[in-house]
Amino acid sequence: MRETGPHLLGRHNPRVARLRRIIGRQEPELTAVDGLKLTLDLAAAGVSIVELFAVAEQLDALRASPALEPVFEGGRAHLLDSATAAQIAPTRQTQGVLAVVAVPSARLAPTGVVVYLDRVQDPGNVGSVIRCAAAFGASGVACSPGCADPFSPRAVRASAGQALVFPVEADAAFGALADAVRREGGAAFATSSRAGVPLSRWRPRAPLLLALGNEGQGVSEEVMLRCAGQVSVPLRDGVESLNVAATAAVILAALAGVAGSPILESQYTKGGSR
Repeated sequence: MRETGPHLLGRHNPRVARLRRIIGRQEPELTAVDGLKLTLDLAAAGVSIVELFAVAEQLDALRASPALEPVFEGGRAHLLDSATAAQIAPTRQTQGVLAVVAVPSARLAPTGVVVYLDRVQDPGNVGSVIRCAAAFGASGVACSPGCADPFSPRAVRASAGQALVFPVEADAAFGALADAVRREGGAAFATSSRAGVPLSRWRPRAPLLLALGNEGQGVSEEVMLRCAGQVSVPLRDGVESLNVAATAAVILAALAGVAGSPILESQYTKGGSR
């Protein structure tokens, strides 16, 4: 007999209880995507939806996606009432759509530009840096031990889903990455608010490992000692520093836009026009 539609689950249903655990990252191999557009975009991009939870008002839009047909046909789509959806959602203004997806695993290769986040605490900042790295053609993002979880629902949302499709490595040791980059003829650099080479005069070698630090303390001494130098974004007097995601955006955009730069050049020329 054909399934007539998703069944309504109460807030104490075991599936809802498990969804809460997944949102809280208590099942490390899974995470939750929050939002209608993000769910549709990721499904269309080929990200496998393990389970789907939605309020009634969003079912038509979800059913219209060919990529989600297997989820509905397989009985893996579930209905929530608005109060339950709002109570368990990881964001305050939920759209009433929560998708469970598998967390990808990646080991970053020493090629192009690899961004290293050193103990960055805000998942919104982590997600924003991942989004910038994907947008400006970096090779991947590595997150240190003690960094905010790049696969938490907040980080995934801030990354516009890129955390699930772009190469991201969690709990990565800086030393191993720096050594791999040096073996390929490249170098590691750390960002600094004032002490580094001004961005306009910076000429790094490829591959490049770019370290960005904790919001309050910057790059740790341990990481700094493994770097060949520092780079700074010049700021006007009276402005102490930029947000870590803004710093990443400025530097990555500069690297991507410098004509003849060895950084990212091969990635752009392979694709044709910039």
